[in-house]
Amino acid sequence: MLSVPLMAPDPLEIVAGTADAAVGTDEEGRVVIWNRAAEKLLGYGAAEVLGKPCHEVLCGRDTCGNRYCDENCALEHMVLRHEAVRHFRLAMRKSSGQFVDVSVSVVVVPGPRPSQFTILHLLQPLAPGDGIDYPAERIATGAVPLPSVSLASNLLSDRGQLLTTRETEILRLLADGCGTQEIADRLFISVATVRNHVQNILRKLDVHSKLEAVSLALRSRLI
Repeated sequence: MLSVPLMAPDPLEIVAGTADAAVGTDEEGRVVIWNRAAEKLLGYGAAEVLGKPCHEVLCGRDTCGNRYCDENCALEHMVLRHEAVRHFRLAMRKSSGQFVDVSVSVVVVPGPRPSQFTILHLLQPLAPGDGIDYPAERIATGAVPLPSVSLASNLLSDRGQLLTTRETEILRLLADGCGTQEIADRLFISVATVRNHVQNILRKLDVHSKLEAVSLALRSRLI
């Protein structure tokens, strides 16, 4: 009897089922998921942050006001060591320059290859008085420096040119954190049609999951 390998859940489908603010990062620390609740909580639109280094977007600080998030992410090191990550508290910078104190729960979703994974940060704002206030006067505000993302290889660009206008549109909606049903509602098409388009996208980009397709599209600026 042949054994069928279990498929890892797609992080985009997990996020579609939660009302919490959700931020997903890939194994290189880039933001690949940013749902509407995250937009509402932190003020940044998905288009502003997708593909950018997570530490430069969130600018997390500990309860003493010390910088916690940087390019040497402690969470990534824990994931690589296969250590469980317990929930913790951080202050994250909003688009206004002010900081909001949040409780962070982490879910690690393995990717299709051993070296790939997604870290889902589920954020819940703490009630007034439960956290530390970080007024803008104490923290330099200004725009978050978002370095440009280098272009991918010509091979990736060639793959992107194979996508139809509709497939590119669906890929953008996936990057915005939309689930299958929401995409169908937005585009006035059936759920089955959305799934067919998604399968075509995965085949053309030679990837195994929607998250991998989004990550590849962001790196190669297909969307």
